[in-house]
Amino acid sequence: MKTKELTKLAMLLAITILLGIIPNIGIIQIGIISLTILHIPVIIAGMILGINGSAVTGLVFGLTSFFVASTRGATPVDLLFVNPLVSVLPRFLFGIITGLICKKFVKKDDAVTYGLIGFTCSIIHTILVYIALYIWGQKTLQIELGVFNFFKYLVGAISINSIIEAIVAGVIMIGLMKGIKKLKTR
Repeated sequence: MKTKELTKLAMLLAITILLGIIPNIGIIQIGIISLTILHIPVIIAGMILGINGSAVTGLVFGLTSFFVASTRGATPVDLLFVNPLVSVLPRFLFGIITGLICKKFVKKDDAVTYGLIGFTCSIIHTILVYIALYIWGQKTLQIELGVFNFFKYLVGAISINSIIEAIVAGVIMIGLMKGIKKLKTR
């Protein structure tokens, strides 16, 4: 990576860490619902830095999520993210997949493309995290929350949390990428 790209990566990593560690900025807790915008820097990294940048940003996103769960988990579900297979692995894979998607589809300066990529990548993030929760957290959820139909629990969580997060990601990506593209041309 060139110095300019390393600087961009460092800025995105710093933003990711700050969003994660400052309460209710990157992970917004509203009762039992936990919404995140921490995946946005990963998507931006994919768009401007490619696969390597988004993979590293995804890894830092996962490590930040692990740190937050370890230090201030608010619900029993948050405690599942103390497991790096739930907090770090899916976010790292999300970074790689996001980089691949951006490499394939970010060809032109188009607001609709930015919005669709933000929305789609957000849904992919959710799917990866819920797969990890299903594989490594199902028994804990059943014991701690009395959730005996894990599939129904995930469908309920996906329908509320994930759609809101995806819409927000799509809208934010339109504005952010338009701004970033304008800065790039200067």
